[in-house]
Amino acid sequence: MVINMNKNIHLNINLLDTILSNYDLHTNNYNNYLLAFTHSTYANEHNLVSNERIEFLGDALLGMCVAEYIYNTFPNMTEGLMTKLRMTYVCEEANHNYAKRLKLDEMLLLGVGEEQTGGRLKKAVIADTFECFLGATYLTFGYEAVKKVLSNIVFPDILETDNIMFVDYKSKLQEYIQADNQNTVEYVLIKEEGKPNEKVFTIAVKLDGVTLGIGTGTSKKNAGQEAAKDALSKMVK
Repeated sequence: MVINMNKNIHLNINLLDTILSNYDLHTNNYNNYLLAFTHSTYANEHNLVSNERIEFLGDALLGMCVAEYIYNTFPNMTEGLMTKLRMTYVCEEANHNYAKRLKLDEMLLLGVGEEQTGGRLKKAVIADTFECFLGATYLTFGYEAVKKVLSNIVFPDILETDNIMFVDYKSKLQEYIQADNQNTVEYVLIKEEGKPNEKVFTIAVKLDGVTLGIGTGTSKKNAGQEAAKDALSKMVK
């Protein structure tokens, strides 16, 4: 059902209720969500306030909640790696995916010209909608409701991350080695195969000529990390 919130202003309440009910959230006041889904082009055509300010609020909420989750979930992760992890899951690409999974792109209110030129398919526009949705959820239900949404749509992605991207195994291996030995490990490329744009590298990590571990990856950096991870898995029992 599409409800006419005001003359010539429509919001798909059925879809919104379905989205909210997935998190056990229910309301009869949709004003914050109307604001959240009002793109600037639609606002200009209908003399409304756009979603730009509520996007600012949602962006801050998303960053804070994800930072809090990473801090509590990975107690041994360094500040630099926590920042890298947060940037991976708080960015345009990630927000676009969250919004699509929630079907927020179907809720967008766009101006006629923006609609005709494919605005509903623009990654940046869809990504912004996720932050707007979080802002509206906060204003309507509070901080815990925002965390409830993120616990379903964002946090599981972070938890399932292959931590090879965020744990510096090379540093960990060097620290482990230097606890008993002042020598430095070396990383040696032992194989490079594949087409120029589909390279696969195999690297061995060695100490005093002895191979400690071997790893492969689509870049030398990742292969080195995999080699260090392999070495640690054999040495730390």
